[in-house]
Amino acid sequence: MAKGKFWLIILFAVVVYLLMGIYANFGNLLSALEEFNWIFLPVMLILVTTGYFVRFIKWNFFLKNVDVHLPLKENLFVFFSGLSMIITPAKAGEIWKGWLIKDINGESLSKTIPVVIVDRVTDVIGLILLSLLGILYYKSGVSVLLILVILFAAFIVAIKSEKISGRLISIMEGRAGKYSGDIKDMHQTFQKSMNWKYLFGMSVLSVAAWFLECLAIFLVIYGFGQSLSLVLSTFVFSFASLAGAVSLIPGGLGVAEATLSGLLVFFGLSSSIAVGAALIMRFGTLWYGAILGFLVYLIFNKRIMKSKNE
Repeated sequence: MAKGKFWLIILFAVVVYLLMGIYANFGNLLSALEEFNWIFLPVMLILVTTGYFVRFIKWNFFLKNVDVHLPLKENLFVFFSGLSMIITPAKAGEIWKGWLIKDINGESLSKTIPVVIVDRVTDVIGLILLSLLGILYYKSGVSVLLILVILFAAFIVAIKSEKISGRLISIMEGRAGKYSGDIKDMHQTFQKSMNWKYLFGMSVLSVAAWFLECLAIFLVIYGFGQSLSLVLSTFVFSFASLAGAVSLIPGGLGVAEATLSGLLVFFGLSSSIAVGAALIMRFGTLWYGAILGFLVYLIFNKRIMKSKNE
């Protein structure tokens, strides 16, 4: 990511958090944070980190399914380095993991990029499934979920249908020039990664990973001395994360925070506690991941590449 864009994102985040502070009243927000039981912060980070390892298992399954094999150390490096791209729109920057794998073992991008995309598809499917848990409490979200289900169903059908995908490939080949062969290879990888049973199994792993973060917000709210049922906590966090993901704003900034805090207020929390919980959760689920990914890449990049060149 270009340095200029990075600092724009940071500036945008500062503006978002200032506006949230104004909405909650800075004095009330600080009072709420002072009363927060901070033992729940490391608990939240442990749950989030555990979720990352569940996602790594899913990522590793996807790679092996398309015959991309990396030693455990290198694969952990690739996966966790990819977290630094969490602040890109819909985490699209995680495609960078394909280039990391190529640098490590020369694997074709036509194999790895589809894996990154399908991995993200199962993440969104996981969020949709979790969001359905609380839709009876918030019927306004039905239309959003329905649109997403239709879009993702259309994407999957297009990939699985030989007739539709054949036409799309012909169009893209005409524009890809010398890379037209890669288009066919990518389609074959998509087909292999999107076997219905396999896609379902990987989506279940996504549900498990996301649920750990839903459990985290349940505990964070408890840390403020408040309570929200686990079902509602799961719906609130998954729906807010979904809103942030489809907004195509880097890291879902502003959208995820507003949706999260807004739903918490809707379900009975005060604005100061709702905003406080949203800020703590976004630190744990956005900034913690980005910082962790950056540090992993910074610390281990030279070691990994040096070992591969020896």
